[in-house]
Amino acid sequence: MHYWQLDVFAEQPLTGNGLAVFPDARTLSATAMQRLTQELRQFESIFLLPGHGTGQFEARIFTAEEELPFAGHPIIGAAALLHHLHAPAELAELAEWTLQLSAKSVHVTTRRHGPGFYAEMDQGQAEFGQRLDTAAARTVADAFGLADDQLDLRYPPTVVSTGLPYLLLPVTAAGLARAKQRRLLDPELRACGAAFVFLLDVDNREGRTWDPAGVIEDVATGSAAGPVAAYLVEQGLHARGEAFRLNQGRFLHRPSTLEVCVGVEGRVRVGGHVQLLARAELLVAPTALG
Repeated sequence: MHYWQLDVFAEQPLTGNGLAVFPDARTLSATAMQRLTQELRQFESIFLLPGHGTGQFEARIFTAEEELPFAGHPIIGAAALLHHLHAPAELAELAEWTLQLSAKSVHVTTRRHGPGFYAEMDQGQAEFGQRLDTAAARTVADAFGLADDQLDLRYPPTVVSTGLPYLLLPVTAAGLARAKQRRLLDPELRACGAAFVFLLDVDNREGRTWDPAGVIEDVATGSAAGPVAAYLVEQGLHARGEAFRLNQGRFLHRPSTLEVCVGVEGRVRVGGHVQLLARAELLVAPTALG
């Protein structure tokens, strides 16, 4: 069994968000998928299984802790690899894929771009949830070691989802640079219906987010980029149909660019460049992994 190492939201190799992709995981159990993700120490790994039509695949996404119902950069990366494997250059410069996850079906368009690929997924309509008052926002900010003056109170902290609900917390540029998650936020997140917090420097279109335990900072978060795009349009900072860029990963020395657009019909699109980095062979029998 072969698996691939990719860099997603990366305009050149060794930037962006790393990803492991298993293009044919039919012989792997969920336990094996979880153990392999823990072994490879990627923020996420994605495992593909053939679907029921041309360009259709089932997909399962794991972090080291759990399986996710939806995630962004694994879908972008997996679609680019599918293009590499199933749409040779002499047959197709453009290709379309449908990845079926437990939470939703995602349509992705891919094209060749230099030595790599560009992939764009349709995340559908964004759902807006609870808005936090100033006191609740300060409680969340305190968990990241931020002072009150490092909150950007021009914009309301809001829960937004295109598959995973993020609490978008606007902060100043100084706050974004200083932030480090210092304690768990389980009660606060449950209370507002969010799964993660995304700190957003609105003026510079830059953000940061951590895993729920606050141990690992994500490099580039496609599942947050869609909510951020919808939020910025809702705040009147971009127009529907206007493409723009979000930045992430700078503080991890993995600069990443996420390209977003909220269509005139309200559907959110998130795209980015993908670089194929390596192909590896699994030497252990899948049945030995659980």
